[in-house]
Amino acid sequence: MTPEEFMNQKSQILDGVDLSRKGCIDDPIKGLVQFINEESDFVTTSSCSGRVVLFCEDVTNGNHKKGCKWLFTSHENIKDDDLWNSIDPKEGNNILKYEPLILHVQCSTLESAKLMHTCALESGFRNSGITLGKRGKVILAVRSCVGLEVPLTEDGIVLVSKEYLEFLTKKANEKIEENKLRTERFFCNLSIILGSR
Repeated sequence: MTPEEFMNQKSQILDGVDLSRKGCIDDPIKGLVQFINEESDFVTTSSCSGRVVLFCEDVTNGNHKKGCKWLFTSHENIKDDDLWNSIDPKEGNNILKYEPLILHVQCSTLESAKLMHTCALESGFRNSGITLGKRGKVILAVRSCVGLEVPLTEDGIVLVSKEYLEFLTKKANEKIEENKLRTERFFCNLSIILGSR
Protein backbone atom coordinates (compact mmCIF):
# COMPACT_ATOMS: atom_id res chain seq x y z
CA MET A 1 0.00 0.00 0.00
CA THR A 2 1.38 3.40 -0.96
CA PRO A 3 1.52 6.29 1.54
CA GLU A 4 -1.18 8.05 -0.50
CA GLU A 5 -3.49 5.02 -0.33
CA PHE A 6 -2.97 4.78 3.43
CA MET A 7 -3.77 8.48 3.94
CA ASN A 8 -6.92 8.13 1.80
CA GLN A 9 -8.07 5.17 3.87
CA LYS A 10 -7.24 7.00 7.10
CA SER A 11 -9.34 10.00 6.01
CA GLN A 12 -12.27 7.74 5.10
CA ILE A 13 -12.09 5.97 8.47
CA LEU A 14 -11.90 9.19 10.50
CA ASP A 15 -14.70 10.82 8.48
CA GLY A 16 -16.93 7.73 8.58
CA VAL A 17 -19.82 6.86 10.85
CA ASP A 18 -19.12 4.91 14.05
CA LEU A 19 -20.98 1.63 13.50
CA SER A 20 -20.34 0.18 16.96
CA ARG A 21 -23.26 -0.70 19.24
CA LYS A 22 -22.40 2.27 21.46
CA GLY A 23 -21.79 4.65 18.55
CA CYS A 24 -18.78 6.43 20.07
CA ILE A 25 -15.34 5.87 21.60
CA ASP A 26 -15.35 4.78 25.26
CA ASP A 27 -14.47 7.64 27.63
CA PRO A 28 -11.55 5.83 29.35
CA ILE A 29 -9.59 5.57 26.06
CA LYS A 30 -10.61 8.75 24.21
CA GLY A 31 -7.19 10.31 24.88
CA LEU A 32 -5.33 7.21 23.70
CA VAL A 33 -7.39 6.87 20.51
CA GLN A 34 -7.01 10.58 19.73
CA PHE A 35 -3.23 10.37 20.28
CA ILE A 36 -2.93 7.38 17.91
CA ASN A 37 -5.09 9.02 15.24
CA GLU A 38 -3.01 12.20 15.35
CA GLU A 39 0.07 10.16 14.39
CA SER A 40 0.60 10.05 10.62
CA ASP A 41 1.40 6.29 10.52
CA PHE A 42 -1.68 5.03 12.37
CA VAL A 43 -5.47 5.09 12.46
CA THR A 44 -7.77 3.17 14.82
CA THR A 45 -10.43 1.09 13.09
CA SER A 46 -12.23 -0.19 16.22
CA SER A 47 -11.82 -0.02 19.97
CA CYS A 48 -13.23 -0.99 23.35
CA SER A 49 -11.72 0.16 26.65
CA GLY A 50 -12.77 -3.08 28.37
CA ARG A 51 -16.19 -3.98 29.71
CA VAL A 52 -18.28 -6.18 31.93
CA VAL A 53 -21.24 -7.61 30.03
CA LEU A 54 -24.14 -9.72 31.26
CA PHE A 55 -25.83 -11.14 28.20
CA CYS A 56 -28.16 -13.96 27.33
CA GLU A 57 -27.78 -16.46 24.55
CA ASP A 58 -30.91 -16.99 22.52
CA VAL A 59 -31.40 -20.75 22.68
CA THR A 60 -34.32 -22.46 20.97
CA ASN A 61 -34.72 -26.26 20.99
CA GLY A 62 -31.12 -26.66 22.14
CA ASN A 63 -29.78 -24.65 19.20
CA HIS A 64 -27.70 -21.53 19.79
CA LYS A 65 -28.85 -18.66 17.62
CA LYS A 66 -26.48 -15.94 16.50
CA GLY A 67 -28.22 -13.12 18.31
CA CYS A 68 -27.92 -12.29 21.98
CA LYS A 69 -29.47 -9.70 24.27
CA TRP A 70 -27.40 -7.53 26.60
CA LEU A 71 -28.87 -7.33 30.09
CA PHE A 72 -26.12 -5.19 31.65
CA THR A 73 -22.89 -3.54 30.52
CA SER A 74 -20.30 -1.30 32.17
CA HIS A 75 -16.86 0.05 31.30
CA GLU A 76 -16.26 1.02 34.94
CA ASN A 77 -16.21 -0.82 38.27
CA ILE A 78 -19.49 -2.51 39.13
CA LYS A 79 -21.49 -3.04 42.33
CA ASP A 80 -22.76 -6.35 43.70
CA ASP A 81 -26.41 -5.54 43.06
CA ASP A 82 -25.76 -4.42 39.45
CA LEU A 83 -25.42 -8.02 38.29
CA TRP A 84 -27.90 -9.65 40.68
CA ASN A 85 -30.67 -7.24 39.65
CA SER A 86 -29.89 -7.73 35.94
CA ILE A 87 -30.09 -11.54 35.83
CA ASP A 88 -33.11 -12.65 33.82
CA PRO A 89 -33.33 -16.43 33.26
CA LYS A 90 -36.51 -16.02 31.19
CA GLU A 91 -34.49 -14.27 28.45
CA GLY A 92 -32.22 -17.27 27.84
CA ASN A 93 -28.93 -18.55 29.24
CA ASN A 94 -27.29 -15.65 31.12
CA ILE A 95 -23.52 -15.34 30.84
CA LEU A 96 -21.23 -12.92 32.68
CA LYS A 97 -18.21 -11.84 30.67
CA TYR A 98 -15.33 -9.44 31.20
CA GLU A 99 -13.46 -8.39 28.06
CA PRO A 100 -10.26 -6.32 28.36
CA LEU A 101 -9.08 -3.53 26.05
CA ILE A 102 -9.21 -4.33 22.36
CA LEU A 103 -7.77 -1.89 19.87
CA HIS A 104 -7.46 -2.39 16.11
CA VAL A 105 -5.01 -0.04 14.45
CA GLN A 106 -4.32 0.20 10.74
CA CYS A 107 -0.62 0.99 10.22
CA SER A 108 1.02 2.62 7.21
CA THR A 109 3.87 0.08 7.12
CA LEU A 110 4.90 -3.20 8.67
CA GLU A 111 7.74 -1.35 10.43
CA SER A 112 5.32 1.06 12.14
CA ALA A 113 3.11 -1.90 13.14
CA LYS A 114 6.12 -3.68 14.66
CA LEU A 115 6.95 -0.56 16.67
CA MET A 116 3.47 -0.37 18.21
CA HIS A 117 3.32 -4.17 18.60
CA THR A 118 6.52 -4.15 20.67
CA CYS A 119 5.09 -1.37 22.81
CA ALA A 120 1.86 -3.35 23.33
CA LEU A 121 3.75 -6.50 24.37
CA GLU A 122 5.96 -4.56 26.79
CA SER A 123 2.85 -2.97 28.33
CA GLY A 124 1.25 -6.33 29.15
CA PHE A 125 -0.91 -6.89 26.05
CA ARG A 126 0.64 -10.26 25.27
CA ASN A 127 -2.10 -11.46 22.91
CA SER A 128 -1.44 -8.65 20.45
CA GLY A 129 -0.74 -9.50 16.84
CA ILE A 130 -0.29 -8.17 13.32
CA THR A 131 -2.44 -9.16 10.32
CA LEU A 132 -1.30 -8.57 6.75
CA GLY A 133 -4.02 -8.17 4.12
CA LYS A 134 -3.79 -9.22 0.47
CA ARG A 135 -3.60 -5.64 -0.75
CA GLY A 136 -0.94 -4.54 1.70
CA LYS A 137 -3.23 -3.47 4.56
CA VAL A 138 -1.46 -3.85 7.92
CA ILE A 139 -3.66 -4.18 11.02
CA LEU A 140 -2.40 -4.41 14.58
CA ALA A 141 -4.70 -5.86 17.25
CA VAL A 142 -3.78 -4.76 20.79
CA ARG A 143 -5.25 -7.21 23.30
CA SER A 144 -4.55 -9.19 26.45
CA CYS A 145 -5.89 -12.31 28.14
CA VAL A 146 -7.27 -10.60 31.27
CA GLY A 147 -10.73 -12.07 30.65
CA LEU A 148 -13.54 -13.77 32.51
CA GLU A 149 -16.56 -15.77 31.31
CA VAL A 150 -19.02 -17.53 33.63
CA PRO A 151 -22.49 -18.99 32.96
CA LEU A 152 -25.03 -17.72 35.52
CA THR A 153 -28.27 -19.34 34.37
CA GLU A 154 -29.25 -22.28 32.18
CA ASP A 155 -32.67 -23.46 31.04
CA GLY A 156 -34.38 -20.91 33.29
CA ILE A 157 -32.46 -21.88 36.45
CA VAL A 158 -30.08 -19.51 38.31
CA LEU A 159 -26.85 -21.48 38.83
CA VAL A 160 -25.13 -19.16 41.30
CA SER A 161 -25.82 -17.77 44.78
CA LYS A 162 -25.81 -14.07 45.60
CA GLU A 163 -22.60 -14.64 47.60
CA TYR A 164 -20.87 -16.22 44.59
CA LEU A 165 -22.02 -13.34 42.38
CA GLU A 166 -20.44 -10.93 44.89
CA PHE A 167 -17.20 -12.92 44.51
CA LEU A 168 -17.47 -12.65 40.70
CA THR A 169 -18.10 -8.91 41.00
CA LYS A 170 -14.91 -8.55 43.03
CA LYS A 171 -12.94 -10.58 40.45
CA ALA A 172 -14.37 -8.54 37.55
CA ASN A 173 -13.44 -5.28 39.30
CA GLU A 174 -9.89 -6.57 39.86
CA LYS A 175 -9.63 -7.31 36.14
CA ILE A 176 -10.98 -3.84 35.31
CA GLU A 177 -8.25 -2.26 37.45
CA GLU A 178 -5.53 -4.47 35.93
CA ASN A 179 -6.75 -3.56 32.45
CA LYS A 180 -6.66 0.16 33.34
CA LEU A 181 -3.05 -0.14 34.55
CA ARG A 182 -1.98 -1.91 31.35
CA THR A 183 -3.81 0.64 29.20
CA GLU A 184 -2.17 3.57 31.01
CA ARG A 185 1.23 1.86 30.67
CA PHE A 186 0.62 1.36 26.93
CA PHE A 187 -0.36 5.02 26.46
CA CYS A 188 2.71 6.17 28.39
CA ASN A 189 5.12 3.83 26.57
CA LEU A 190 3.61 4.72 23.19
CA SER A 191 4.02 8.44 23.92
CA ILE A 192 7.69 7.90 24.72
CA ILE A 193 8.43 5.67 21.72
CA LEU A 194 6.60 7.79 19.15
CA GLY A 195 7.91 11.00 20.67
CA SER A 196 11.50 9.83 20.25
CA ARG A 197 11.20 9.04 16.54
